Amino acid sequence: MERTNTGGPVTKAPRLRSPVLAWAAACLLALASACGGRPEAEEGGLTVALESAPSTLDPRLATDAVSVHLSGLLFNGLTRLDQRAEPVPDLAVRWEVASEKEYRFTLRRGVRFHDGRELTAEDVAFTLRSVQDPALGSPLRGALEPVESVEVLDRYALRLRLSRPHAPLLAALAAGVVPRGTGAGTGPGDVPAGTGPFRLVRLVPRERVELAAFPGHFAGPPRLPSLRFRVVPDATTRLLELRKGTVDLLPGGLPPELLPAVRRLPHVRVLTGPSSNTTYLAFNLRDPILGDRRVRTAVASALDRESLVADLMRGLAEPATGLLPPRHWAYEGNVAQHPYDPARAKALLDAAGYPAGPDGVRFALTFKATTGELSRALGEILQEALRQVGIRVRIVSHEWGTFFADIRSGNFQVTALTWVGIADPDYLHYIFHSGSVPPHGANRGAYRNPEVDRLLEAARTTAARERRRSLYGRVQAILAEDLPYVFLWHEVRWAAFRNDLRDFRLLPSGDLTALREASLAR
Repeated sequence: MERTNTGGPVTKAPRLRSPVLAWAAACLLALASACGGRPEAEEGGLTVALESAPSTLDPRLATDAVSVHLSGLLFNGLTRLDQRAEPVPDLAVRWEVASEKEYRFTLRRGVRFHDGRELTAEDVAFTLRSVQDPALGSPLRGALEPVESVEVLDRYALRLRLSRPHAPLLAALAAGVVPRGTGAGTGPGDVPAGTGPFRLVRLVPRERVELAAFPGHFAGPPRLPSLRFRVVPDATTRLLELRKGTVDLLPGGLPPELLPAVRRLPHVRVLTGPSSNTTYLAFNLRDPILGDRRVRTAVASALDRESLVADLMRGLAEPATGLLPPRHWAYEGNVAQHPYDPARAKALLDAAGYPAGPDGVRFALTFKATTGELSRALGEILQEALRQVGIRVRIVSHEWGTFFADIRSGNFQVTALTWVGIADPDYLHYIFHSGSVPPHGANRGAYRNPEVDRLLEAARTTAARERRRSLYGRVQAILAEDLPYVFLWHEVRWAAFRNDLRDFRLLPSGDLTALREASLAR
C-alpha cells in the first residue's frame, strides 16, 4: 500500500505552552510549605489515591481503567495474563485444545467465593453465557462471539465449542468469573462476590472503595490486611496527601513535571517502568466535518507530537505511531507518520472546502476533556495548535463519570483518552471493527472500513503468530492513513509510595494485582 510522506525538512513548532501547566509551580510552592512528617498508617493497611472513581466493579461490565484494575483484585478468570501478556492458568489449572474449535478446561478444586460458596463449572458457564447475552450489554461480548456452546462436563470441567477458530480466546477468558445467578446490575454498588485475593468491605460511590484480604484465597491470603482506595480528583490534593502521609500510594496520575519534586520527598520511593498504555486523540466520524479524512489528516499535521511529548510529558513518554507500543510483538512501525507541517494542514483544509474566513477561522470544533490537569492542558495545547491553521477549538470539561458516559454514547467531536493494558492485538477489533460500535465494543467514533474489518476477522481465525503479525501490520498501516485516531504517545508508567512498602511491582498494564505480594515493613 502506498504510504503518504510529506518529505522535505522537518518543521519544528514553537515551544508548547498551556496555562494549566502554571499549576505545577503553585503546587510545588504548596508542597514546599506543607507540614512535615508522616503520621502512622492505619493499622497494617494501605491507602491509595485515585484520580477517578470506578464506574462498576462487575468484571463483565468494566471498561474504564480504574474499574478494570480494582475488579482484578476482587475476581479471577479462567486464565490470567503474565508480564509478557501470555495467557497462563488461573481458575483453570489446565486446558486441552482438542481442535481449533474445541477447548476443555479443568478447574481448581476448593476455590471459594467471598461469600463462602465453592466455585464450580456451573459458575464459569453462567458467567460466559451472561457475557454473551445482549441484555447484559457486556463489552466482552464480541470477544466471546465465536463461542457456540458452553458445556458443563462435571463439577470441575467444562468444554467450549466454537463456530470458527478464535486466536484471542484464551486472553479473553482472563475476565473475572462471577457466581451463577448474579444479576445484571450496572451501578457502581452492584458488586458480585468474587474469588480474588481481596474482598469488598465498603463502597461509597464516587468517594471510596475499601477491601480486606480474603483469607480463603486459593493462592494464600495477601500480605496486606486491607486496601483503601480514596477518590481524590484534584492532583494538588493527591500530592499533598502523599506528602503528609495520609495517602500511601499514588499509581501515577500527576503531571510529569512534578515527578522531580516527588522524588525529593524523604519518605517516598518512585518506581518507573514501561507501560502498554497509549494516549490518543479520537474523532467522532459521524460529524460531517470530521468524517472527512483530509480534515483529520490536517489536525494530525498541525500537531508537533515530539514537542508535545517533550513539553507536556517531560520525557515520561515516547511519540506513538499506532495503538501498539514498539515492544509489542505485533507492532508495525512502517506506517504514515504525519510529521508537524502546518502548511500541509492548511492546504488539506483548503482542499476539503474549508477556506479561512475574514477572521482567519475556517470552522469550530469542541474538545471534550475531563477535569484532570493533564486532560485540560492537552486541550489547551490542541486549541493553540489548531488556531494556527484556522480551526477554533472550544474546550468543555466534565467530571469523569459524565465525560465517559458522553464518550461511550458518541456525544463528542474530539476527545483524548488513554488505552491501558493493551495485551492481545485483538484490541484492534474491539476498537476499530465496524461491528464494535457501542454497546458491542469501543468503536465510539463509528469508524468503518471494510478492508480493516476483513483483516481483523482473518487475524482472529489464525493461531499462527507470524500470520497474525502480518494481518495486524496491514491494519495499522490503514489506520495510520485513515486516522480515526491521532496516536500521541506511549507513556512511561510510574508510581510513588511510602518507602516502607515492600515487594510492590509495576506492571506494564497498570494492573494492581501486584499489591497481593506487597507488604509493609514492621
